Formats: sequence, C-alpha cells, structure tokens
Amino acid sequence: MGPKRPIAVIGNANLDLVGGVLAAWPDQGTETFLDHADSRIGGSAANTALVLQRLGANSGIIASAGTDAVGQMIAEAFAGPLDRIARVDTPTSVTFGLLHPGSERTFFSTPGHLDRFNMAQVREGLGDWPLDGAMALMSGGFALPALTQDSLALMRDLRAGGARIAIDPGWPGDGWTKATRALMQAWIGESALVLINDKELAGLTGTQSVERGLDAVAGQLPGGCVLVVKCGPDGAIAMRDGATWSAPSPSAEVLDTIGAGDAFNAGYLAAAQAGHDIADRLTAGCAVASRVIRVFPRDSGALALNDLLTERVST
Repeated sequence: MGPKRPIAVIGNANLDLVGGVLAAWPDQGTETFLDHADSRIGGSAANTALVLQRLGANSGIIASAGTDAVGQMIAEAFAGPLDRIARVDTPTSVTFGLLHPGSERTFFSTPGHLDRFNMAQVREGLGDWPLDGAMALMSGGFALPALTQDSLALMRDLRAGGARIAIDPGWPGDGWTKATRALMQAWIGESALVLINDKELAGLTGTQSVERGLDAVAGQLPGGCVLVVKCGPDGAIAMRDGATWSAPSPSAEVLDTIGAGDAFNAGYLAAAQAGHDIADRLTAGCAVASRVIRVFPRDSGALALNDLLTERVST
C-alpha cells in the first residue's frame, strides 16, 4: 500500500502567550499574578498541523512567519517534507490568551506577518506539493486579510490540482455581516468538508439552536459535502446529504480550551485519512481534542489514533 493521501493545512501560524486564571479585570496601574502560563506556537492552522504531527498523519502546513526569533521557532517546528513556511520581513504576529473561570477566554492579537500572508506565498509553497487526491484545509481564513480577498481563486486552484477542500474559517473580525455571510456561503460552495463550531453556525444562519442552524444551512451544501458542527463539551454533529451523525465529548475538567476545535479538526482529518467512516471521524475528533486540552502546558508527545478510538468505544 502506498502512502496515505496527504493533508495540506493552509493558514495562520503565530505565537500564543496564554495565562490565567483571571476572574475580574484589574484596575489600571496595578499588578496581577497569574497561577498558570504557557508560551507556544498557535494560530488555528498551526494548532491543527501540530496535532496532525503528533498523530503521525501524512500532512504539512503552508503558512508564514516573521524574520524574528519567534518566526525562526515556527520555521523549526514545521520543517517536515510537506511543510512550507514563507518568511516575511516583519515581526511575527502574537496573540495573548487570558483564561477565565468556566473555560472562557479573552484574546488580544497584534498585527504582523499574518496581515501580509497572501496568495503569492501560498502558491509558491504549493508549487511542488502533491495536491492530487489530497485534502486541503483552509484554516483561519477570516484572520488573514490579504489572503481572504483571493480565497475563492485559491480554492479553485486547489481543486484544479486535484485536491478536495475543507474549511474552518474562524470568527470574522467584523462579525457576521451580510458580506461575511456571503463569503462564507461562497466558500461552502467550493468545499467537501466544512468545520465550524456552534457559535459560528448561529452567526452564519442567525438561528438560536444547532438543529435550526443545520436546517438553515442544509440547502447551501454541495452534494456530498460534510458539515461538522463542534459543540464543545456537548460533542459534535455531522450532516451530509440530509443524514446526520453525532458523537459525545469525554467529560473532563479543563483549564485551557484554546485550540480545542483545531485539535478536533486534526483528529477528524487523521481518521478520514486512515479510512474511518464519519461516525468514527467525529469520535476521533472529540477524543483527540479532549486529550490535547487536558494537558497544561501543552504536550508534544505522540498520539495513537487507534488507541484513542478504542478508549472512546470502551467508555
């Protein structure tokens, strides 16, 4: 048997500084001491790519980084045969994640290389990439303004190269306006797999429940396209051609849920690459996400997909 068809993750990689837990906002001019802190590579695409590495998936990331020390750290983390990190002569973007009780969090992000990640850099990275038969996940699209304007052209390039498209766009910075909804609907029209969370589904459709959101978006899905809705501790739901599947999420007390949805994406895609059906892909996504976010600071050790699936079936 030849190598499994690869997974290309296209999108954002940056530095995440995570700290907490903070219940109330401090007064200006004071100092607050936090019990927990972590410094790590972040960004939705990078989070997914790192977990795919841990799962041993045949995968690579197409992203960018600045020319500073943080950019070098990102480049060194993604130095595999299918990784492509463009270096941009600007500081690397940084996100500060502040953890609150109840797994809530607040983010502060700085401008930097992500604002300049564009179509030319992606096309250069994909120049020798084995796209035929690959799954190409476009992740964090709303966080990449220079790439967003060419996103539909990129999707069509990927499809012309033989790839199937998956999207996880994240939350639009301007909210779910008429324009962002229209763009999201256009992305869906090019996709074989749509990965969003329950809040994004509500924003896209203007509905107040997952069930109503699924009904509202069903008519927008191309034939055969799988819509996956991640519902945090309530698990995940998938829909394809009117049929639905669901999987529960393992119960766990978690300090830091940042990147949980990205880890889910990795588990789902790795299970798809291994030939599992949709039900098992949802189970794998929930199991991988739960395993990844239980550890603080985050781990980088190997994850065995089959072991995680066996654990979920037996519990």
